[in-house]
Amino acid sequence: MTVLAAWLVVAAILLFGLIFHRALALQLNRGLNPPVRDGTDLLLSGILPGIALVGGLATVLGAMHLLRMEVVLPIAALLVIWRRNDLLGILADLRALAVAGVRAIAKGDPFPLLAALAFIGLACVISVTALFPAASADVWAFQIPLAQSIVSHGGFVTPQMDSNFYGNIPLFFNVLFACTLLFIDHWLAAGLLNAAIFLGFLLLLVSCAHRWRAAGSLLVCFLIAFQPFFTPGAAVPLTDLPRSCFSVAAVLYLWRYLETSRPSELVSCALVLGGAVGGKYTELQMVGLIGLALLPSICRGKLPLPLFLTCVVAFLSLAGYWYAKNLIVLGNPIYPFMFGHPGLSDQWMVDYTLELGRAFDPANRVFVTNLTTRQGWHDFFFIMHDWFLDRRLYAIVALILIIGGLIASPRRIFVLVATTAAMFIIWYVVMFNHIRWATPAYLLYFSTAYIGASLIAEKIAVSKTAQSGGFVFDMSAPLLAGYRAVSGYLFAFGVAAVTLVVFCLPAVKFVYRPSGQPYSWMEQGVMNVLVGRQGLDDFLGAQREGYVIYRYVAANDLRTVFQPFDTGSTLYAAAYTGGRDKGWLLPPYIFPESEGDVDAFITRNNIRYFIRVTGKKELLADRIGAAKFVLAEETISRMLPKSTLLLKDGFGWELYRFDGFSAQ
Repeated sequence: MTVLAAWLVVAAILLFGLIFHRALALQLNRGLNPPVRDGTDLLLSGILPGIALVGGLATVLGAMHLLRMEVVLPIAALLVIWRRNDLLGILADLRALAVAGVRAIAKGDPFPLLAALAFIGLACVISVTALFPAASADVWAFQIPLAQSIVSHGGFVTPQMDSNFYGNIPLFFNVLFACTLLFIDHWLAAGLLNAAIFLGFLLLLVSCAHRWRAAGSLLVCFLIAFQPFFTPGAAVPLTDLPRSCFSVAAVLYLWRYLETSRPSELVSCALVLGGAVGGKYTELQMVGLIGLALLPSICRGKLPLPLFLTCVVAFLSLAGYWYAKNLIVLGNPIYPFMFGHPGLSDQWMVDYTLELGRAFDPANRVFVTNLTTRQGWHDFFFIMHDWFLDRRLYAIVALILIIGGLIASPRRIFVLVATTAAMFIIWYVVMFNHIRWATPAYLLYFSTAYIGASLIAEKIAVSKTAQSGGFVFDMSAPLLAGYRAVSGYLFAFGVAAVTLVVFCLPAVKFVYRPSGQPYSWMEQGVMNVLVGRQGLDDFLGAQREGYVIYRYVAANDLRTVFQPFDTGSTLYAAAYTGGRDKGWLLPPYIFPESEGDVDAFITRNNIRYFIRVTGKKELLADRIGAAKFVLAEETISRMLPKSTLLLKDGFGWELYRFDGFSAQ
């Protein structure tokens, strides 16, 4: 039920955003004939700018400490009533889309049905995987607490949480998370909003094709959704994937503007770019790249000044608050970089800057990132091949499509190819510490491949129309008969069969060989949950260390539990119980001062339960420090003889109740 309730909240946010994006697009395109390509295009391309508009409105309310349910609901209701004609227009477009799909299916076109099944199936799979609490500690240490802080304060404070760094960085996506947490007080709602952003991006990409949207959606699923780089993080409430979707969407809207000259496309570009920059400093790079791409139009006077100013206002309305706030409060718009870092020590900044500027893995620090040298370019192309292309079918197909697009229409795809290359170069030179920082570049790479495929399809269609007697289309009688056959129901059957083989054969194999996962992006055991072979709690208990113990602690409201061996204990205990920490566990950084302080430490902190880990002693000692490990073991050894074992899991974790010291 939590999943259904969370999706209803997310759907309401999407509908609200679509209403105002539709109103904005029709107003901006007034005088054009037609003002938009069609209703379907407006639906598919309006999700991300709609979410951006919702985030902008929430930012305004948060700045005034009015981001509260009793304020948000009346305002939303009044705005929807005001724009009721746009709401009716969206419902009419949805109905028209459904009717067109049914008619196409009735005529033997399998693509609308296959596209709908692929999209619905993907959404269902993501919904199930969203139930799995994220394994990343950043979710529970920063992202969810930041969103909860916004909800509890009804807006923004400085710092937003007890961290001078994370409490003052741009928080646009945390504001969006907070919009869902207002109504569903569970981290699942934030995860599903992330999933909606990802799915909205896929629909935007589909809308970029002029002729073959339904068929193209299957290619989008193949290139992006069914590969292991993006989808596993779709429902994880981290900001990396959503800001990448917003950033790449800005490039796609720019491309659409250059194709159509519709003002709404460029304003949508500004909106999603504002959301991306309002979510992370790194996306400032995209402002420069899009500015360079627009420079020829500006110099030639093809970009009207009113439209340019509208885009600036749209961008600043989403991104401006965070930078203005930091400038006023901290004297640095991009705190803590370049202009000062009050509240953070110089040594902390030195260490952090060093961490950002070099590869996390010491084995990767041998690569030269200076592209003014020959070795730098050699290492760059090696990384491009080894990390992103080698033994990756999706990436190889994408490269073929990009090359094909360059051959078919080099002028129309040049901006996308050049921007992709620039983003990979910037990542390698400036942020070559982890592959996840290259997510926007890699996502744009596959998006460019899809655009390349659509340009190839257009070129073939135009050639077929223009030359009925060319060597490709001048068919003999047998070939013509074959062509007519495949253009009917036989073609439909063939497409359906190929699609089922490509997308479903791995799942069919899984039925007979359940030891492995059918798709590489699935965590081990996920398919068992999807097909009902294993319950979610059983899966998490078997896969997540400490899950069974922490759930038991929360279910029985045990206090206070000593767990010194898990540095993220309070975070994961909250994660496994809805995202709230009710003070069950003693914070993992609290230890006795010395061996002589152990008894006083136990009494002082009212320890009534403790967790003992029987394996991986060397790893644990390295994780928490040898000295602290000795103190932890001494504390547990003092309590163990007077304790009762309550529970143990399959990872060597044991939960004990401490019955107390004997009265002296």
